[in-house]
Amino acid sequence: MEKMIQALFNTEVEAFKGLKALQELNLTHDISVGETYILTRDEDGKVNIRSAKNESAGNGALTGGVIGGLIGLLAGPLGFIVGLAGGIIAGSAGETLKAEGVSDYLDQISTNIPDGKSVLIAHVWESWETPVDALLGPLSVELKRFNLDEKVFVPAKTELDKLQSDIEVAEAKLKEVGESEKADWENTLANLKAKRAALEDKLKTHHAHQEKQYEEWISQSPAEQQVEDAEKQARLENRIKKQKTRLDELKKDK
Repeated sequence: MEKMIQALFNTEVEAFKGLKALQELNLTHDISVGETYILTRDEDGKVNIRSAKNESAGNGALTGGVIGGLIGLLAGPLGFIVGLAGGIIAGSAGETLKAEGVSDYLDQISTNIPDGKSVLIAHVWESWETPVDALLGPLSVELKRFNLDEKVFVPAKTELDKLQSDIEVAEAKLKEVGESEKADWENTLANLKAKRAALEDKLKTHHAHQEKQYEEWISQSPAEQQVEDAEKQARLENRIKKQKTRLDELKKDK
């Protein structure tokens, strides 16, 4: 399944060990790894972020160019907000993330990192949880997973369907009401259509990022490639098959 992994670590060094472990699992075809980021909060509460390429922009220079792909788009009606170490905390310690409009998702994650600790965020596809649990479990303080279909894509489609239904109701009302109510319903309809357009545009952008990621994963793990045991080979082939199916679905939805 396609998931987002969040792992909390006591130190940045341990977080990078966790990142290296995920990268090794990707190389051995135990999982497929996409975007990865490490967020670290220092003892003064300042948040630093690094990508898998070890790019660092510090707390005061982060821009949208650092955050890309799927993770950068997890915000608004297409996002999901989850807490670390006790849940959501009011306010935001990731002012730079928020000010730059980079990612509401990473902004919320940065809010919940305790001082002096680090969080590894990784977009992955895993057929089973044992490899990641075995390597990240001993290193991390807390390990969470979120199914992207359940938390992001299905809710976004549900929201789009609801907006369409509300638009149809507003259009019907506009034909029924008198002149005194017409302006209000016209504004309501315009707002609903604007929200639908924004969500459709975001879904389209998400689809483009997903297509690119699936194509990359499939090319990195060709089905004919043989691994060391039959069980692992079967999991690899099943993962590639599901990624190809998902890719075909996205292309049909265009």
